Amino acid sequence: MHDLSAKTIALLLTFVSLPTFADEVHPLGAGELTGSASIVNKYIYRGGVENDDVALQAGLEYAHPRGFLAGYWGSTLDYDATDDSHHSGFEHDFYLGYGRKINADWSYETKITSYVYQNGGSVYSEDRTEKRRTTGFDVSNSLNYKNLNLGLAVLLADVSYGNAGDVYLSAGYDYALPQDFTLKTAIGASIYNDHGDNAVVQTVKKSTFSEARLGLTKALGNTGVELAFDYVWGGKNRMGESFEDQTVIGLNYSF
Repeated sequence: MHDLSAKTIALLLTFVSLPTFADEVHPLGAGELTGSASIVNKYIYRGGVENDDVALQAGLEYAHPRGFLAGYWGSTLDYDATDDSHHSGFEHDFYLGYGRKINADWSYETKITSYVYQNGGSVYSEDRTEKRRTTGFDVSNSLNYKNLNLGLAVLLADVSYGNAGDVYLSAGYDYALPQDFTLKTAIGASIYNDHGDNAVVQTVKKSTFSEARLGLTKALGNTGVELAFDYVWGGKNRMGESFEDQTVIGLNYSF
């Protein structure tokens, strides 16, 4: 694994240390088990298409009263990370984290996530002289003020889709509307580390706008079910290739 750049380390340490000014903080609440199940017409992640067909997704999380949390999230894919002849796959995300409420308005969370692709292993260059594993790890941090969320994620190891030290910055804001509607907005940008480039992963753009989202959700009473609509403006990837704009429609159930 290549060393993180000085700039990346400074960003990460600054972000993680933001909440430490509070001597007295309060846990996020009583320990509880929560979950979700969704069906969406497509799965878009940071502007890129992970599944251009109907995707089934589900997650489960346990939050301890002292702020520790552990969870899982998974989704069907329309590709196999290591075999181009397969048109289906599955993504498994496992994470451990810690979150606290600073006061009524401010909270934060940090977590480490492992991204595991079913039947994954390694991706090889065309001449098979170089390879990268598909399983990746990142550390992500979020700082929340009321309905505003700021996020920073750093890739921790070289993988088939990125280099250690790649940074993703995001911001999102939710606004409650009448009749149980919620307006959701989000934007994301990537800063790429090219020090680990090889025949599998190459970097042309050092930084890119990744995506912007404008969405609307409608809660269906107290059923835990909501309808969701997102329009996604696509940015570019590390090669400078443009993502297409996308419309994502889904049905989500939370418990």
